[in-house]
Amino acid sequence: MSDDETLADVRIVLVGDEGCGKTSLVMSLLEDEWVDAVPRRLDRVLIPADVTPENVTTSIVDLSVKEEDENWLISEIRQANVICVVYSVTEESTVDRIQTKWFPLIRQAFGEYHETPVILVGNKSDGTANNTDKILPIMEANTEVETCVECSARTMKNVSEIFYYAQKAVIYPTRPLYDADTKQLTDRAKKALIRVFKICDRDNDGYLSDTELNDFQKLCFGIPLTSTALEDVKRAVADGCPDGVASDALMLAGFLFLHLLFIERGRHETTWAVLRKFGYETSLKLAEDYLYPRVTIPVGCSTELSPEGVQFVSALFEKYDEDKDGCLSPSELQNLFSVCPAPVITKDNILALETNQRGWLTYNGYMAYWNMTTLINLTQTFEQLAYLGFPVGRSGPGRAGNTLDSIRVTRERKKDLENHGTDRKVFQCLVVGAKDAGKTVFMQSLAGRGMIDVAQIGRRHSPFVINRVKVKEESKYLLLREVDVLSPQDALGSGETSADVVAFLYDVSNPDSFAFCATVYQKYFYRTKTPCVMIATKVEREEVEQRWETSPEEFCKQFELQKPIKFSSSNIGQSSSPIFEQLAMMAVYPHLRRVFYLSDSNLLSKITFGAAIVALAGFLVLKNL
Repeated sequence: MSDDETLADVRIVLVGDEGCGKTSLVMSLLEDEWVDAVPRRLDRVLIPADVTPENVTTSIVDLSVKEEDENWLISEIRQANVICVVYSVTEESTVDRIQTKWFPLIRQAFGEYHETPVILVGNKSDGTANNTDKILPIMEANTEVETCVECSARTMKNVSEIFYYAQKAVIYPTRPLYDADTKQLTDRAKKALIRVFKICDRDNDGYLSDTELNDFQKLCFGIPLTSTALEDVKRAVADGCPDGVASDALMLAGFLFLHLLFIERGRHETTWAVLRKFGYETSLKLAEDYLYPRVTIPVGCSTELSPEGVQFVSALFEKYDEDKDGCLSPSELQNLFSVCPAPVITKDNILALETNQRGWLTYNGYMAYWNMTTLINLTQTFEQLAYLGFPVGRSGPGRAGNTLDSIRVTRERKKDLENHGTDRKVFQCLVVGAKDAGKTVFMQSLAGRGMIDVAQIGRRHSPFVINRVKVKEESKYLLLREVDVLSPQDALGSGETSADVVAFLYDVSNPDSFAFCATVYQKYFYRTKTPCVMIATKVEREEVEQRWETSPEEFCKQFELQKPIKFSSSNIGQSSSPIFEQLAMMAVYPHLRRVFYLSDSNLLSKITFGAAIVALAGFLVLKNL
């Protein structure tokens, strides 16, 4: 393929027997008149976009059968977007060879079940010959055939139409949308259009009202429908689909039927205009750049929902919370994410989120989910928001938008430290501890789950738990992340060591528990700027001496850490526990970690930012005396 051809949006390849007029058709198109003397072989032709009806750059390749071998023909066919099989209506042998020569060759190139469109072109139709009785069975037997056009290079009959249909066959193909055998929409097309319907059904009542239909029309085509046009649409649907209209509004069945009508009437471009506005490619899959827009995240920065992203996901909750109880039941949750290709919030990952007593996702837990995925799995956030329709309405003429506006990249943490402040909303706390140190109970407490809830969880386990925490009367999200290490010698990844704060949990009744924490701290976090805190668990049990060089209290004093905080039974199941507030505060104000060392933990849970600054200033004065 030449460099010029790589620029082409549509590559049309003409095949057919020698003498059937392939070169003459191309010459008549280029000269806009019959050309008596045509070259034996025509060079590849590149037609600029501004002279084509569909505004696409088009390459036309005239394959010479006589000069080239079969392998070369197959390699050229394989690069085609659409194939025009040219035959002569005056020679029946060229019609017969469509089946015996050209379709087998095309299938050699693309495989038995391919979707590359084929157009049958009957040239030399300026006489009385007619092969319709032979062509119709060929069209019925070969589903890749988009249409058949009879033309004449000599009289210019339908010459430009051939190439127009060829372009349309590529840009607006029929096969992905329509099953010629059943005369119905394909399953892929139905699935895509159902997603479109659900996104456009703003109030989730199962109907498209006149207002919603008009919004849909303006979104896809840029102009509203008149009241007369709206009634005509609903009347046409009601006539052909009894279940298509109810309460003077368009139902899902009617919406699908409307697009079936478009396709049956040859208006494929209408349905494709809709699908492309909602991100679909010709394969009826969402485009890669629609799902996964490129974004650069510098080292030390993180990603969070933007105000637009927050507004969008919050509106989705309101839309699908049908009983307005502030929670999403399993059916409501399934309905919300039904347009996504895979389950989103499952029985396992819902353990990371706040739920009500029935296990239904609360609004707080729902918003926490989006903040968690945006921080730890941005690709997943992009994909899910794309399927849910965030880019819709954020697109330009003839193209879909993307999900970039749904997130923001935060300032580098190093600069936050230098400026003694941050505008981040989501902070990650690493939870480190030996086996049976009580990490699961500690983490699930942030989601408001107590001992009975944890017992019911059993072996199901989430390495993350996230919830909203107050810091100076401002809401932040604290994400607890358990470190999956079996021994202190196991390596931690960069994603784990880059947490905002680290909580080391040890069981006061297990003499070997603290050694795990001390070893990991010295190996990874000593001499770093990451705030760390030791948390004593199971404090109601008899405390035993820890097998370490020093006691936990002396260790903390030695490394200028705050003395161990006790996580007692009164803290279990309490998402508003002062311990979580302190962890969040340490994450938000890491430059004040020395204040945490000097201050009592109970006092620190109540300390204001101004008081912290005063305390830090006092410490610096004392140190310089």
